[in-house]
Amino acid sequence: MRRFGRVAVLVVSALALVVGCAAPSPVAAPPPPGCLPGAAPAPLPEFRFARNVSARQEAGCRVLTVTRPFPGGAPRSVVLVDCGAPDPPLPAGLAGAPLVHTPVSGLFAASTTQLPAVEALGLLDRLTGVGDPALVSDPAVRARAESPSVTAFAPGGVIAAEPVIAAAPPVLLSGGTDDPAFAALRAARIPVVDWADYLEQGPLAQAEWIKVMGALTGRDAEATRQFDAVAARYTALAGRAKAVPAVPVAIGQPYQGTWTIPSRDSTTGGLLRDAGATWSGAVRPGSGSAPASLEAVLADDGAARIWLADGPWRSTADVAATDPRLRTMAAVGPGGQVWTRDKMLGPGGGNQYYERGVAHPDEILADLVSIVHPQLEPGRDTVYFRPVPAG
Repeated sequence: MRRFGRVAVLVVSALALVVGCAAPSPVAAPPPPGCLPGAAPAPLPEFRFARNVSARQEAGCRVLTVTRPFPGGAPRSVVLVDCGAPDPPLPAGLAGAPLVHTPVSGLFAASTTQLPAVEALGLLDRLTGVGDPALVSDPAVRARAESPSVTAFAPGGVIAAEPVIAAAPPVLLSGGTDDPAFAALRAARIPVVDWADYLEQGPLAQAEWIKVMGALTGRDAEATRQFDAVAARYTALAGRAKAVPAVPVAIGQPYQGTWTIPSRDSTTGGLLRDAGATWSGAVRPGSGSAPASLEAVLADDGAARIWLADGPWRSTADVAATDPRLRTMAAVGPGGQVWTRDKMLGPGGGNQYYERGVAHPDEILADLVSIVHPQLEPGRDTVYFRPVPAG
């Protein structure tokens, strides 16, 4: 999915985020700046699909564990304390961990994949920083991101420490990288929460990170309700698609001579499998993707009558202009279909497929099923995919 600093891949360890600790002192401290007092203690989040984040009780604290903060990263921890409660003594394993007083009254979001959760949970008024507003595609979120009350802090995907330190947000959500600015932010006591949804395996696992946003903002129950609705729609549609024979598709398109094919267990691979599609990468285990030559794709997927490309082709003439050999794809010829996933673009080129689609894999799946098995979703108007007309 698209983000301000785009990344991929994995490593397995444990990043503990403590979602609220029992305070030993009977004397309540005045609410610190940056949090909203009066909220009821949040329940322990339960994750049904996500494997890169989990929750547990430890030493009187609720501990949220993020397995991979970024590729190759060591575990990191952050302690979430109820607003107005004294700062708790931390166990040795959390010594030096930053504290976040929750529910936070504001947040800085480095990745566009965090913004759908902000909007869905009614938190736009708490969005006080956006990495690069030019990449935001949703109109309501973009209007907020471009307002004078919101700080743009990572143009081009690299965090600028100075404006973040000046704004002193209650929390900054990372873009899934180990940004060089983090050392300065931590020295300034600005908590950084590593947001690593993109390292999940499967679209529902990625979408379930809305519960992390809920834990930070006191919208736990609403986050669970919204995710459960998405998961119910997704699994019901996937069950219907599983009952019919799989249809071959071509996926992606060549860039500078290389065609990247998603593997079976990648997020895209999971969507394709659940939509009742098959492709050359479906036989390859793994959660990433693998490069292939154009010749290999033509041999393996060239006979597919459906091609799910990236764009921005306006007609099949544009396809042929990319490389004349693409004219031999069955999907480009009579009776074939070429689709691109760029139907919803923002004014700066941001793509809702990589933004809203992260939180709504049920919508992406419905698009795919309507293309691959139109008899299961008759008359559906796609949200993210558009057909490429002949020309």
